[in-house]
Amino acid sequence: MSRKSYTRLALVSDESIQSSILKEYLVKKLTFSISCIKLDEISKLSARQIEETLFVLDSAGVTSKFSEKYLSIMADKEVIPSEILINVCTDIKVDELKKWPNLVGVFYTSDSLELLSEGLLKIQNGELWFSRKLCQELISEYRSTQANIPKMSVELTTREKEIMQLLVSGASNSQIAESLFVSENTVKTHLHNVFKKIKVKNRLQAFMWAKNHTFNSLLS
Repeated sequence: MSRKSYTRLALVSDESIQSSILKEYLVKKLTFSISCIKLDEISKLSARQIEETLFVLDSAGVTSKFSEKYLSIMADKEVIPSEILINVCTDIKVDELKKWPNLVGVFYTSDSLELLSEGLLKIQNGELWFSRKLCQELISEYRSTQANIPKMSVELTTREKEIMQLLVSGASNSQIAESLFVSENTVKTHLHNVFKKIKVKNRLQAFMWAKNHTFNSLLS
């Protein structure tokens, strides 16, 4: 599975002064289409539109009812969306993040708008945006859940290993391609093959797998 090609960003929120101000700010900072969308309106999007959208969810307004409805809509569409959580409490537990199918970024209540726009640009380019502390907690959680599962021998080619080293360092597909002097499509093909071999569905899962299999460069 390769990096998704995002064409738009959707702020999932009822109409409010705050969401309008945030949208206006991001429109000036980012290069892709930005809109505010109500939860009920997501069901009107096609599966392709959902796959090409980064959904920004305000943690302050995400109730159990909200998340259940959101996940139900996505299940009905049979797609795995990409989510970004904003206004997250700094002491959030990893368990609270597990329900999101493809979480690609987390921004805290203390983060500035400048940091938010910087992170969104990174995510748009195929990177993940998590704090060092959260990365460590995610890896620890992954290792604890994998502790009692027999280790499978996964045969990666030399090129696949090189790509995984770069992925775990936070490089985007285009940066990996530039480093290895290959096309971005070639990188996508290799990642697709690697994801199948290691049985993961997204970059975050691949990141955790790699950190658990000595591909250490980002946090070492």
